[in-house]
Amino acid sequence: MIQSKWRKFLTVALLTALLVTALTPVVFAAEQAAPAFQVRASEVTGTIPGGQFAKFWLGLAPDRPGTVTVTASWDRANPEGNGVGFYILNEANLRSVVNGQRIENNNVGMGNTRFFPRGADNVQGASFRATGEAYTIVVYNDSATDANFTLSVDNGVIVDDSGEQVRAVGAAAEATATAEATEVATETPVAVATAEAPAATPEATPTEMAEAAAATPVVTGGPFRGAAIKGELGEQYEQHYLGMEPEQRDSEITLRLSFDPRDNQELARRMSFWVLDETGLRRYQAGENASDVAIANGNRVSTPGDENVRQASFTAPGLGTYTVIVYNNSRIPATYELVATGAVLIDDSLQTISAQEAAPAAAASTTVAATTTAATTTTAATTESTGREGEPGGAYVVKSGDTLALIARDIYGDFRLYEQICSFNNIANCNLIEVGQVINLPTREQIGAGAAAPAAATPAATTAATTTATTAVTPTTTTVTTPTVVATTTVTATTTTTPTTGATTATGTIAQIAANNPNFSILTQALKATGLDATLSSGEYTVFAPTDAAFNELLAQTGLTAAQLLQAGELSQILRYHVLSGNVASADITNGMRATTVEGKPVTFEIKDGSVYINGAKVTIADIPATNGVIHAISAVILPPAQ
Repeated sequence: MIQSKWRKFLTVALLTALLVTALTPVVFAAEQAAPAFQVRASEVTGTIPGGQFAKFWLGLAPDRPGTVTVTASWDRANPEGNGVGFYILNEANLRSVVNGQRIENNNVGMGNTRFFPRGADNVQGASFRATGEAYTIVVYNDSATDANFTLSVDNGVIVDDSGEQVRAVGAAAEATATAEATEVATETPVAVATAEAPAATPEATPTEMAEAAAATPVVTGGPFRGAAIKGELGEQYEQHYLGMEPEQRDSEITLRLSFDPRDNQELARRMSFWVLDETGLRRYQAGENASDVAIANGNRVSTPGDENVRQASFTAPGLGTYTVIVYNNSRIPATYELVATGAVLIDDSLQTISAQEAAPAAAASTTVAATTTAATTTTAATTESTGREGEPGGAYVVKSGDTLALIARDIYGDFRLYEQICSFNNIANCNLIEVGQVINLPTREQIGAGAAAPAAATPAATTAATTTATTAVTPTTTTVTTPTVVATTTVTATTTTTPTTGATTATGTIAQIAANNPNFSILTQALKATGLDATLSSGEYTVFAPTDAAFNELLAQTGLTAAQLLQAGELSQILRYHVLSGNVASADITNGMRATTVEGKPVTFEIKDGSVYINGAKVTIADIPATNGVIHAISAVILPPAQ
């Protein structure tokens, strides 16, 4: 389906571009010189001619929903100033461009050398949030000379249906060469297999047959449509993208999501849905948060027994198509059922259980078995293992598919620490990191102190020398010095020790330390708004402190703004529920232990995989000392039970 869309759109786009730019006419004929192969690779190279405002139109298939990054390396410095570059278009952009609109104003991304602040001056980058199946990369050359380029994509595959514009780089080039050899052996293009003319000849090798099959779209029997849809989200941060069509104009729509297991607090906090109209979807693709652009989001219901239900009711103007994003940000695998009143739900990509059951043959379409061997070739939708290894205090070399959030999740056990890693490495844009880039991994003391990575601690690529770095950080009113960290300068850098708790020297009261730590800015505002900053400046307390990321997640779930939260009457009660009297170190906490908060209600602790949890929220940074107690940073805002 993706390829047929590209063939249709790209043929029209090429014809239009030729007419608009008065290029040399090209004859399009399916029977004439139609290539028998297709280039599909994550990295390709090519030469685009100069002197005629040339364009290459390439397909782009994301591996999975989420951020896609495209990088282009050119044979000249300052690509934009020298007339070369690329644009990324979704289907709506492509239609607009084909209809005569300017491509500069109709794209979800465009190549820019400033994308990599410290990158080479001949490298461009662009990033967008993929929610659909098919996108287009337009490579252009407005200069007078031919331009050589290498194009690569992270979380996606580049597709050249013509097989003539680019060639694959690396291992993928061998598959392309095999396809080219097959083309030379026959004058007839590969077509849909029939009884008289099978697509794979007896002389073809099993590998060739598997590659030919993998390049052929699998017919799935059409999209699933229904008022109710069931699905499963088994991985943390997994999402399902569903279409939604109102049953009538200006329809009153209610969406009701129920999930299992129903009695898990972490899942209850982190599973719900958003509803986006077409404008919101475009803004989401451009990088804005879904919670900021959604026209509706799932909220808790107050009916007893419905703790596992999220519901939204809204008026959907017109008959336009809407997108429902069901998400599970917890570590708990969950099944769900989404029921729509006044609308029809659509799954046209076999994400859900309902769609797979309706088209059982399509459930196997992600693999193609070679007819003469037991080998199985996976399609481009297959993703690589996401395991990342490293030690706090060492270093990590960025690989394809990495983000700071995934690095934080796998190495520290909490994706929310990506902001601290970003700040520690002085990265200008936390969403943009390069393959091969060395990321310094702060110790937990350095995270707690809000430290920055010293320049001397950056591992060198070609030396095995050992360096010692001590970093001093000066907040507004106090100076924090992190412990000495010894790191090898190889890419597998390690530390002499692996601390698991905060710094050992108190540098201020609980309120002062929170105020001087940028990760607790919302908490600090909340303490001031309720007057608890004065309370936590004397006496002795233990505070389980939600980070800014934890508060932002609460705001997204409740639909409140930060200003509304600070004015909420329940805020003081919620904050007191995070405080214990006395100094309770992480070593004092045992599995199943219960303690009464200063708010008056108890909390329950759990020890899992060496980490401490309080009411399901993970302690991400333990034992940050204060002169009047201790702070433990936690991954979520915990709410006191109802009366």
